Amino acid sequence: MTSPRSELRTCVSLFAGGGIGDLGFRRAGFHTIVLNELLDDRAQLARLNFPEARIVVGDIWDVLDEIEFAAKEALNSLGEDELFLLSATPPCQGMSKNGIGSILKAMRDGKRSTLDHRNYLFEPALDLVNRLKPRFFLFENVDRMANAFVLDGEGQRTELVGLLRRQLAELGYAGDFWPVNMADYGVPQHRRRLVGIFVRQDYATEHRIFADSLIPEPTASKRTTLRQAIGHLPEIDSSTRDLARSKYHPLHHVPVSRPNLYKWIRCTKEGDTAFNNNRCVECEVVSARKEVQCDGCGALLPKPVVVDANGEARLIKGFVSAYKRMSYDEPSPTITTRSAYACSDHNLHPTQHRVLSLLEVAIIQGIRPEEYKWGPFASRIHGKSVTKFIANDTLLRDVLGEPVPPPFSEAVANHLGNLSAGVSLPRQRLSEQLALLG
Repeated sequence: MTSPRSELRTCVSLFAGGGIGDLGFRRAGFHTIVLNELLDDRAQLARLNFPEARIVVGDIWDVLDEIEFAAKEALNSLGEDELFLLSATPPCQGMSKNGIGSILKAMRDGKRSTLDHRNYLFEPALDLVNRLKPRFFLFENVDRMANAFVLDGEGQRTELVGLLRRQLAELGYAGDFWPVNMADYGVPQHRRRLVGIFVRQDYATEHRIFADSLIPEPTASKRTTLRQAIGHLPEIDSSTRDLARSKYHPLHHVPVSRPNLYKWIRCTKEGDTAFNNNRCVECEVVSARKEVQCDGCGALLPKPVVVDANGEARLIKGFVSAYKRMSYDEPSPTITTRSAYACSDHNLHPTQHRVLSLLEVAIIQGIRPEEYKWGPFASRIHGKSVTKFIANDTLLRDVLGEPVPPPFSEAVANHLGNLSAGVSLPRQRLSEQLALLG
């Protein structure tokens, strides 16, 4: 399949969430023509930000025909005969570090099968590759995907990445998967992902695009630190409702901490966890690391403890990354959908006594807050329709914890555009690449 070079670079986005990852495609001049999202609240945000696109809401297994029709209709209206990019970023809970613990426990308890259907969302994505025949296909997920296993068509346990390579080759695509740290693309965050980029073989041959050249080179010569990214923002504090929000920006606010949690946070050093708070706030005695009560005066230490009905205190069970402050002079750890919870991974501000605000999370994900519409947002409260200035905090933290950071999607879009225009040079000898392309 060949066609004249198109001036328009079109994109269909699967598992789009609120469309945040697509901001990077827009920055690069791409036209996102269709976005698919399972949940209506996320789709509302996508609709606000991509009014020109067709938003297909629903389980991707059920709306494949609708996505195909919408994409072909949009291409026809634009005078285009083929799609430039199909992007698929399926939910990662089936493979992510944060989700795997609860999944394994449920399996041991007999509450779920060993088959996690979220690991099979590549199947409808590949179906759409076959239907739409895009020039390029982008697939992104957590880096643990490199070690994920699924059942193949014969019921045999097989490596997911290898299966994807084989099935895409059968559909006429060449490419590979690369481990990526988003911090290398100007994102102030260590967000490690596995990124697959594939090109249709006939298009690759025509345009001399080589399989090993599909991943963009890092765009940042030096990683951006948290201090550089959010150090300029006004201070806020989680001790009271008034102190927990700033007039600087409607997204610059945090949940109020209960008194004991605030105490744990206040006593935690930068880059450290509250589990290491061994200095007593009453008498200044430093106790043994695993103690929950002061060796000197017997007071509870300012660390995550729970007191049972008998008055016995014990440490809360948790990972060493829980109740942990970030480091100001490093990029942030990975932002997740649980960014509002001090008990989740590395969620505490480096020096201020709180978790990160929504504004800070947006910035750390590489979003320019002014380029995204956070509302007005329609919702229902007590059965009545309500229009809010911005969407609720829970939804926004979910949406902000899920996407491909826009600086990376922008880098991919610019790179693929350059490859199509013959700007980038191949990295391997032609004979090697012709073998890869079949």
